[in-house]
Amino acid sequence: MFKKVAAALTLGAALLSGISACSYTQPVYGNPGNIQEATKEGRATCGTVLGIFRFGDCSVGTIAKNAGINEVIVVDEVNSNYVGLYIGQEVIVRGK
Repeated sequence: MFKKVAAALTLGAALLSGISACSYTQPVYGNPGNIQEATKEGRATCGTVLGIFRFGDCSVGTIAKNAGINEVIVVDEVNSNYVGLYIGQEVIVRGK
């Protein structure tokens, strides 16, 4: 019995300390063959805490405007998930 409780507590502590996390990058839009033409880059981060509280602005239009990009070539998205407690998203916009 003690071993099961100890194992459950250890697993719970590992999950809450952020040991269990995943992150991946995926293309959202664009033609990667033209990436050499991109001279400007803009980034924005937004996230969700506990699936309730959302913060940040990751819209492509806002990122492009803030970075001075007139023609969007490629948009990538980096997603991170920390045990469902915090879900982060970074959007990367590249263009001219």
